[in-house]
Amino acid sequence: MNIIKIIIPCIALCLACCTAKTDSIAKNLKRQNSQFPEMLTNDLRIDSIIFLDKTNTLKYYYTVFNDSIIINCNYDETQKNMATEIKTSQSMKTFRNNKMIFEYIYISNESKNILLRIVIPESMYK
Repeated sequence: MNIIKIIIPCIALCLACCTAKTDSIAKNLKRQNSQFPEMLTNDLRIDSIIFLDKTNTLKYYYTVFNDSIIINCNYDETQKNMATEIKTSQSMKTFRNNKMIFEYIYISNESKNILLRIVIPESMYK
């Protein structure tokens, strides 16, 4: 399964209405988070999105129901592909223009441990 194809549309869907202003981002995230958790596939659920104003970071928290989809992924390739999606997706333009940092955190439903953390700084998608 290609998690990038699941994650990027979810980001766009969840945050497409946000503007460049921090207050608008926070307000829209609060509204969006009220709809979570949401199953994206049988193996993956998005739980929340948090905006950290001090670091200009959007943090996405996921629960993984089949650890092997994360354990078996190639970190560097996944990070690069996610950065490419952010760079080329029209729906991510607002976030690119605001020089956001994206952080994706995947937590095992079974062990409750973090399986994977991917950080995509502006330098990877500009």
